[in-house]
Parts: sequence; C-alpha cells; structure tokens
Amino acid sequence: MSSKKATIPAVVASIVTHNPALYECLKLKIINYHALAASIKPEVERLAERPTSVNTIVVALVRFSDTITEAVTPESLPILRDARITLASDVVDVTIKAKKSELFLIVKRLAELSPTLSEPIHLFQLSSSIKLIADEGEYNSLIRPSLDKIQIASETTQLSRLDIHLSPAVETTPEFGFFLTELLYRQGVKIRHTYIGEETILILGRDEGSRAYGILRQEIDRSRTASVKEEAKA
Repeated sequence: MSSKKATIPAVVASIVTHNPALYECLKLKIINYHALAASIKPEVERLAERPTSVNTIVVALVRFSDTITEAVTPESLPILRDARITLASDVVDVTIKAKKSELFLIVKRLAELSPTLSEPIHLFQLSSSIKLIADEGEYNSLIRPSLDKIQIASETTQLSRLDIHLSPAVETTPEFGFFLTELLYRQGVKIRHTYIGEETILILGRDEGSRAYGILRQEIDRSRTASVKEEAKA
C-alpha cells in the first residue's frame, strides 16, 4: 500500500494534461498564463484541498510549459529503457471524504486489511480526503465493507491501472511525467489520472489500458535497441 499527497504543481499538471486543447496551447506558448491561472484557480484549490494564489499557479504553468517544449522526446530521452510495466484491469477509483483527524484511522484500517488482498491498495492523501485505487472485485467484497459509516464521495469503475517501475538511474528524472504524457497523447490515449513517483501509476479507461501498455512496451523495446547500438558504437 502506498500513500502520497498532491502538490499544487502536480494538481496543475493534472488539470492541463486532462485537457488536450489546453495542453497544446501551453506547449506552443499561445496562452495568457495569468488569465488561465485565474480561470483554473477554483479547480486547483478544490483538487488540492487548500488555498493557493494566482501567482503560484502561474509559476506551475510556466514550468510545465517550459518542460513540455524542451524536446523531451523518445529519441532524446531513453527513459523507459530499463522500465518494468504491469497492467491491471477492472480497477476502481474511490474518493473518501473525512475530517483531518479521521484520515489516520482510515489509512490504518486499510493498512491492516492490505495483507489479505491479492492486489495492492494505492492511496493518495489530501487534506480532507483520500483517493483510493484498488481492484474492483476486492473493493466490493473486502474493502468497501471495512469502510462502513465512512463517507464515500465518489466511485468510478471500469478502469485500468498501469504501473511503471523505472530503473534507479532515472526514477527521479523530473521530465518523466511530461515525456509520458506526450508519448501517449501522440497516440490518442487519454490519461484519467497520473501519479508520478518511485512507482508511477496511470489510471485509464478499461479499453485504453491495453493500448497504453502496447505503446509503452514498444517504447521500452525501442529504447533498449537504441541503447545497444550506442554501446556498440562506443
């Protein structure tokens, strides 16, 4: 079981990457950052569950725009060369609402339940809610009953989860999230949620999961082939 907290830059990046038109405008730098920041500020605060300023959002937008325009491409960044990917279907995305004082008890309850599950629970904690990603069958039979009297704000089913484990040499590369988004967007794959870290998790529609897996599998093979050629030249 893993647990993470969302940052303002991560929330801003998530909003942008879920809007292809906005993503392209930022990439081409044909948008007013302050106007956009003011427009998405309510959504950023809602998702981050804390107040922020327009200037803070502008900084996040500028950094995001700079990153995706710096030619971070499969040809220049063999970041997936030693990656391992796994695909899980029939995944549920759940948002649990709770007071800050109750969050620890919920996480503890889920941690105690975790050893009995065949699939891991992934938790992403905010100030007054928890995002939970789990196997749909185990959620219905084991996890949901254990959350009795706890407010479930939303449940989204019929999803896929892609887990990406990078080699230690590239785990902390900041460009990875933008590279990944660009790679899949070019192939028409829509990412519902992205959690970048030591273990990167992509949440997609059920039908999109296998397509994304195939694209990433091809990129891993391409990166390995390119690496072997470079070593042979040396």
